[in-house]
Amino acid sequence: MRNKQFALGALAAAMTLAYAPASATNGYMMPGYGYRAMGMGGVGIAYGVDSLSIAANPANIVNTGMRADIGMGVMKARRHAAVGDSAAVFDNCPTGESRTLNCNPGFGFDSRSTSNREWFLLPEMGMTMNLTESLHAGIAFVPNGGGSTVYPQNFFNFITTDPDIPGAGATLGGELMQLLVPVTVGYKINENHAVGVALDLAVQRFRMYGLSAFVEFGSTFNFDITADPDHMTNKGFDYSYGAGVKLGWQGEFMDDRLTVGLSYTSRTYMTKFDKYRGLLAEQGDFDIPANYGIGIAFKPRKNLVIAADVSKIEWSSIAALANRGPGSAPPDPGWYPQNPPGNINPALDAIPSKVDPTKSTGNDEGMGFGWKDQTIYKIGVNWGVNDRLQLRAGYNYGKTPISNDQLTFNTLLPVTSEKHYTVGFTYKATDELEITGTYMHAPHTSQRSTDLRQNVVGAVEIGMEQQMVALSLGWVLDPGETNYGDDPMDPISFEGWYFGFGLGANYGRDWDASRFASSLAAQGVTATQTDSDDSDLGVKVFAGFQFNKYLGVEGGYAQFNNYTASGGVTAPAGQVSAYQTEDNNTWSIAAVGTLPLTKDFSVFGKLGANNWKKTTNTFVRDVNGGFTRTSSIDRDTDPYYGVGVSYALMDNLVVRGEYERFDLGGPKIDFLSAGMAIKF
Repeated sequence: MRNKQFALGALAAAMTLAYAPASATNGYMMPGYGYRAMGMGGVGIAYGVDSLSIAANPANIVNTGMRADIGMGVMKARRHAAVGDSAAVFDNCPTGESRTLNCNPGFGFDSRSTSNREWFLLPEMGMTMNLTESLHAGIAFVPNGGGSTVYPQNFFNFITTDPDIPGAGATLGGELMQLLVPVTVGYKINENHAVGVALDLAVQRFRMYGLSAFVEFGSTFNFDITADPDHMTNKGFDYSYGAGVKLGWQGEFMDDRLTVGLSYTSRTYMTKFDKYRGLLAEQGDFDIPANYGIGIAFKPRKNLVIAADVSKIEWSSIAALANRGPGSAPPDPGWYPQNPPGNINPALDAIPSKVDPTKSTGNDEGMGFGWKDQTIYKIGVNWGVNDRLQLRAGYNYGKTPISNDQLTFNTLLPVTSEKHYTVGFTYKATDELEITGTYMHAPHTSQRSTDLRQNVVGAVEIGMEQQMVALSLGWVLDPGETNYGDDPMDPISFEGWYFGFGLGANYGRDWDASRFASSLAAQGVTATQTDSDDSDLGVKVFAGFQFNKYLGVEGGYAQFNNYTASGGVTAPAGQVSAYQTEDNNTWSIAAVGTLPLTKDFSVFGKLGANNWKKTTNTFVRDVNGGFTRTSSIDRDTDPYYGVGVSYALMDNLVVRGEYERFDLGGPKIDFLSAGMAIKF
């Protein structure tokens, strides 16, 4: 029975991972594999004791025993980008020159925008077991990384006369998600040495939208910026699949006080993103780069571990990432030339003769993101306070792989974070259940072009700040290596508590044309709505306490992302179009009534209140292509209710589906979601 429940839990977690968006911080990769490791700065090559650690070094599997882990992280990533005058520093202007024409030679670009999508759910799971005393096997499902942006204003729009040209008022952004599934075996050669190998299966999802202005740019000036304009942008999601090999070794020295580990992951060869063969180099090829590293773990005492890793990611081996993008800094002028000395404006009519057609996006040497290889340094400490509690902390550093003269395309996925500070704990609630919590903070890091002629849009600035909290549960059926202390601690009872997450679709009520018109009328603008989207992806996390099988209380956070509307403007004179986005999120608390229909199947209802926040951004475009932006933030508390069904896959794991209605002070949101809850 235990093995059946073990497999059901693994299957359920794997299904949820298929829908998980991701964001990451070492380039686009996660700082570590497993939330226990991330509490130590991401170290894992020489020290790993849970089932997720096999993704860092497959040789870790000989130390994990028989166990299963499932976890959920909630990451907030705040990203921004600015181009043109909005990002410029004009100290470099020669005396007497006009700053906008001479020192910032873009093509009408001038904007600053913050990505609307800030919250991401990052689930993970893994399981390992002993086949013999020396042979071990396991599998994990881990987010490898990615990124996502949803800019409410398309700062790449350069058209100044026709509001219907693609790019005018349209959103701009993209998304990359990667999931790794290392199918692993490990062998303990003797008491001091172990090796491991994994077939690293991978799936990735990609989309990019809002780049039509680049296609129009090439058409306007009679050269091909892309080899395939029909497959450069706005093609929806595309999926790619592939595999690589991961190898690892660990050796024990100094009476097991010192562990040294080596790990190598080959290039993961992926099928091409065919829908974006006109954007990504080599006709849509986007393999996952090879990476390798060395780690050490020193144990001065049984309950104290100090570990460090140094690893390298070969971004330069992937043409779509490594090829230089739009820029003009010598010695590699790329496709946009330096102004001849004494010229005030770019010689636009001379551009076609200066463009190398092999640099068109989608070609083998086509423009990319201009990334360099990246070396990552990690250090962490784990202290077993007593026989139930471990505390840990860590630091992770990797210099950004992005050059300052390659910021134009990197506005789409501004992965600039370099420093990461982490803390965490593991508490042994019972002999079979471990609870792990982790917090990570990556402080704001920005990059700006230092020479205003380096990027085709003039000056560019990108930046990001990240925070993450995560909770995971480990079912330990046969313990492997452990680093708890010897001092006894009275157990803490978590009976009745649970936490979970949900994903689904949310639909706006009362998001109609009159609402769009009235919000603009308050700004003195007369507008008529022509297009709107009142549905989007919603995500939530929640925790609760069950007093008995009929009554409980539950609180949570829900992020509803964006609602959009656009339309034409008739007044005041000179204004031609308007675009509006609305971002909603809420904290809620409710009483929950549950009616068990069978041992495993129940229906429930909830009634409470939600404290909501609504952020509205409105862009009004004039005949010259410029935007006027206004923003407002509203907050209040209003009623909230929901109904749902739940089914227990195992004693500690429940799947559930829900309908919830959130009142946002007039407008309402209907949220249909499916999710999981884990009971302590």
